[in-house]
Amino acid sequence: MEVFLYLLPLILALIVPVLLVHAIFWGMTFTVDAGHMRVRIYGFTARKVALTDIEWATHDWVFWNEHWTNTVNPKKLVLLRRRTGWFRNFVISPPSPPEFLRELAAHGVALR
Repeated sequence: MEVFLYLLPLILALIVPVLLVHAIFWGMTFTVDAGHMRVRIYGFTARKVALTDIEWATHDWVFWNEHWTNTVNPKKLVLLRRRTGWFRNFVISPPSPPEFLRELAAHGVALR
């Protein structure tokens, strides 16, 4: 047991980054409900943007923005332009961007 206590910091140092990477790449989902677009990690809301705050949405990206992405593939990025906030560009990466954009349009968000 005493040896295990010496190894505990090393074990935690290895487990925490693995859990973080898993949460980003496999645990992050994007949903649209009646009033908000939500970024969820393992089902818990990590970030939400009111649909009334979204000026427009497009299948694109820009340099200066708030990233909530789980891919480096630019074909999967969706840009949400917000009306308020420090960073008005909000980039997400849903599994199917065209389907996600149709869902946003169904909730009244303008598409570009």
